[in-house]
Amino acid sequence: MKKQFGKLPKRQQEKIEGQYHQLKPESLDERMSQATRHSPAALRLSPKLVRSLQSLAESEGEPEYQTMVRRWIEERLQQERPAGAERA
Repeated sequence: MKKQFGKLPKRQQEKIEGQYHQLKPESLDERMSQATRHSPAALRLSPKLVRSLQSLAESEGEPEYQTMVRRWIEERLQQERPAGAERA
């Protein structure tokens, strides 16, 4: 979300920040409890590989190469998962 926020026009950023600062703590707690949780993971990739992934993502219309790589991993896990196995 941070990268998306930074791409917004300054006026829209200020509007969103104003809305955030007007939230009551209880409202923020409710919103945060509904947020999707992600586990941070890091993969070390060579600069050459990252450039190749960025180029490929751009040619496929992906805004970020990480999104494309995440989709690939999810698709591969789906293929490798035995039939009837539950998703983690």
